Amino acid sequence: MTTAYWSVDNAGVKQGDTVIVLGCGPVGLLAQKFCWFKGAKRVIAVDYVDYRLQHAKKNNNVETVNFEHHENVGSYLKEITKGGADVVIDAVGMDGKMSDLEYLASGLKLQGGTMSALIIASQAVRKGGTIQITGVYGGRYNGFPLGDIMQRNVAIRSGQAPVIHYMPYMYELVTTGKVNVADIITHVIPLTLEVHEIAAFKTVCMTKSKTMQALVTDPELKLILQQDAAMSSDQLAELAAIMTKGMETLQ
Repeated sequence: MTTAYWSVDNAGVKQGDTVIVLGCGPVGLLAQKFCWFKGAKRVIAVDYVDYRLQHAKKNNNVETVNFEHHENVGSYLKEITKGGADVVIDAVGMDGKMSDLEYLASGLKLQGGTMSALIIASQAVRKGGTIQITGVYGGRYNGFPLGDIMQRNVAIRSGQAPVIHYMPYMYELVTTGKVNVADIITHVIPLTLEVHEIAAFKTVCMTKSKTMQALVTDPELKLILQQDAAMSSDQLAELAAIMTKGMETLQ
């Protein structure tokens, strides 16, 4: 949640903006919500997994584009936004869908995964717009479109989200009901010493389960969460109650 909010905040999304969010995983889905929260007038979600796109359309009221349905999705996005989006958020990173050439380059350790999302972003952003890189990248990348980005005065913002600093505000948004984040939780996994690792990995990794976000719950984790999030036990209990109530409405 904090990474998603930081992405939108760091990108400078403002009233009236058109925003494209690449990727409909948990961070991408929450980023879409926060784009509306910041006043965007149009939000477009891009992915190739149909159930994620359906989830985005149903719960976030966004337009959706399946990039596998277009020969050049970057050009298509530029066309439907009449010159490009004000902001493109890359919530995919190097683990996106790779081309055959990228598979080869990654196998030979010449490149770290794919940069297909960055290519799409560079094509879909308007002149003077902003590309926000939230998805993780590592290593070197061949063919980075630096010239096109520079010639069109496009700003690039990226980095690791300072999640601890945003946690108190995220707590406020959830507890006051200003933002509903419960709908991305599709699985709740009880943590046990015997089977928690197997259950968690099986549930998350099986694509047929249509997992968005798995929530692992156990009272013994409260102390760890409290230390990480700088929250009191009462605040964590209140937050857990709100999330549980939200889950009940989805069932």
